[in-house]
Order: sequence, then C-alpha cells, then structure tokens
Amino acid sequence: MITFAEYNARLCDKDLQEFFQYLLLAREESPQDETVKNTIAELQGITINGKLDGRTIIDLREQNEIAANLAEQGKIEESLNAIQQILEIYPEHYSAFYTLGVISFGLGNHNEAMERFKEAFEFNPFFVDAVLRIYDCSVCLGNRDEVSVFLDKALTLQPTDPELLETKKHLENGTYPERLAKYLDGGRKIENEPEKSENMEKVNLKQNLMKLREMIESGNSEDALEKIREMV
Repeated sequence: MITFAEYNARLCDKDLQEFFQYLLLAREESPQDETVKNTIAELQGITINGKLDGRTIIDLREQNEIAANLAEQGKIEESLNAIQQILEIYPEHYSAFYTLGVISFGLGNHNEAMERFKEAFEFNPFFVDAVLRIYDCSVCLGNRDEVSVFLDKALTLQPTDPELLETKKHLENGTYPERLAKYLDGGRKIENEPEKSENMEKVNLKQNLMKLREMIESGNSEDALEKIREMV
C-alpha cells in the first residue's frame, strides 16, 4: 500500500508515468484499496493530463478531505465553504463536485446529487466512484435509463475494473448493491425532517449562488437574470 508521504513525494517529481504503472500493479493486488484507487484516478484525470502541478493537487486533496469530514459531521455550511474555496482555485475539481453530490445524497436530494456526480464524472471520467454514485442515484430515483451511457464510457476507459463490472451486472439484472438497502424496499432512510429541510435549503442556495457567480463572471447576463428569477 502506498503511503501518503510516498504519494506526496512522488507527485512532486516529474516521473509520474512510472509511478502510475506501479499503482496499477498495486491495484491488481489490492483492488479494494481506496487510497490506490483514488490516486490512480487523480493521475489519470488531472496530473498526467498536465492540468495541475503535484503540489496543488495534494493541497486540494487535503482541502476536499476536510470538506468531506465536515459534511459527515453535519457541518454542511462549513463544508460548502471549504468546497467553494477549492473551486475558486480549480473550477473543474472532480472531487469537490463529488463531495457536493455526497452531501445532497445524504440529505435525500437524489436529483441534485445525480447532477453533481455527473459533473464529477465529466471532469474526470477515470473516477470510478462517480459512476457508482450515479447508479445509486438512479436506483433511488427509480430511473436507470441513462446510467448505461456513463457506465459504458467508464468501461471503455477501464474495461476490467471490478466495481464497474459489478455495477454493469446490477444494471443488467435490475438489482442493486447492499449499500442501498437502507434506502429501498420499505427501508428508505428518513432523517428528521425539519433539520433535513433546513440543511437542504442551505445546500441549494449555496450551489445556486456559485452557479450565478459563474454566469456573471463569464458575462452571461441573460442566464444570470433568469437564474435570479428562479431563486426568488
């Protein structure tokens, strides 16, 4: 297993291809190792493509981990603030959108979560977890029609990935993984509604404000005006 210190040191070097091959071998030996899997996704989707330098990737990864931990603790506003800081540095950071999706999914807004996971996949199609969560959302929404598009694209890039192949089998058989059991078949997870509703409003407001700012900064005044009308 690769340690964070080794990951840090190697990313700061330029010889990333060799490191990438090492990680591929490590994943074959330990396919469920989350550290290896996520590092591979970062190298494929960001570093090797030359979008960011290694040091910046490490800093953003640490910030996103903080945001994810805050969300798990129920500190939604603080988590969203941390994510906004990430997106100000790199507006296409797939993990930040993934964390936004996790927040929305946890609050029961599966439509919103679906959109965020799609964005995470769009910005890094090597990120397997985004596809898994797109599938989760589709199951909870009762509509699996468009999942195959994302799954097929992901399998084109990683045809032997065990989690993608398992998801494909679920899609073909109309089944779902155990992690979704608490949301389905009468076991749908219901949080205490007042707190859930309040948190959901904060999430939606924050995300709408972020989109509005992007429209204004890009000079898209007509869409920005329409977005304001929707918000009020």
